[in-house]
Amino acid sequence: MQIIKDVFLVSGFPYAKHPNVYAVKGKDELILIDTGLDEAELAVVNENIEYWGLSDYPISHVLITHEHFDHCGNAHIFKKNGAKIVAGLGDADAIETGDERTIGYAYHKEFIPCEVDIKVEDGDVIKAADLVFEVIHVPGHTPGSVFYKLELEGKVIFFTGDTIRVGTNCESAFTGWSGGVDYDKDRYFESIKKISKLKPDIILAGHWQPCLKDGWKILQKAYTKVLLDWRQPATYV
Repeated sequence: MQIIKDVFLVSGFPYAKHPNVYAVKGKDELILIDTGLDEAELAVVNENIEYWGLSDYPISHVLITHEHFDHCGNAHIFKKNGAKIVAGLGDADAIETGDERTIGYAYHKEFIPCEVDIKVEDGDVIKAADLVFEVIHVPGHTPGSVFYKLELEGKVIFFTGDTIRVGTNCESAFTGWSGGVDYDKDRYFESIKKISKLKPDIILAGHWQPCLKDGWKILQKAYTKVLLDWRQPATYV
């Protein structure tokens, strides 16, 4: 599924798969954002890469939004095929050891560890082909959760992983699952507060639908939601 010029959804909700996987075409290379859960989802990724005529572009980088199994379960396969694996510094150890932080317990599967080639922090830049991705650290869902910001075709795109999810018709926003062993609600709140001030055009999240216009409104809706849902009720004496 082509989203805009050179940006494709190659696995995820339209294909009856849980996590979204995106491909971005550079001049001579293909960059993936997240990997899907397992080889069944990898088959969908490969099928769509072929369908959209992207097979001749080698996958040079895989940008992982966070450590959870459904977003990086196939990282080891892409690494064996020559891609550089990129992940947030706070999540890299979990991906390299495959411990319970990758939430194998949620999928009844054993995570295959994968070395992370590039460990990124807030403000870092990943240059791949003619593309430049800026890293925005958004801890809380996991310690090393990151957004990848890409400016393309005059639009600012945020790949948000599970930190932000877009609701039906882009009318609402949701935060990610809270069942991870290193979920941190307080840090998550501060991350949502920080990103509510940013101005993306497009939000491409780790699950559900994309938002192709006024993505900044989704960030503000997420902040409103956590203010309403997470703050303790006021106490009156």
